[in-house]
Amino acid sequence: MLTSDLINTAADMFNVHPRDLVGPYRFKFLMLPRFALYKALRLRGWTYPRIGRALNRDHSTIIYGAERADYYAERDAEYAAKIRQLVELKYEIEPEEQAEAA
Repeated sequence: MLTSDLINTAADMFNVHPRDLVGPYRFKFLMLPRFALYKALRLRGWTYPRIGRALNRDHSTIIYGAERADYYAERDAEYAAKIRQLVELKYEIEPEEQAEAA
C-alpha cells in the first residue's frame, strides 16, 4: 500500500478529507486523525524524518503527535483499534523500500 493509500484509508476512518491530513490546516478536528497516522507509520518502521517528508511536517511535530497518539490510545479503545487497523493494512513494497532491498 502506498503512502497515499494509507492517507486515504486514515481519512476514511476518521471522516476527514485526505488533503486535510497533509495540508496546512490547524483545526482541532484534524488532531486525532493526524496523530493516528503518525503513530501507524512509525509502527510500520518509518523514521520520524521520513514521515515528516511524506506528510509535509517537521520531524519534531511527528514525534509529538506519535506520543500523543499513545496517550489517547491508552484512554480510548476505539482509537487504539483504528491505529492497529492502519498498522495492519496490507501494502505493496514502497519505492524507497525496494531500493533498500536490492
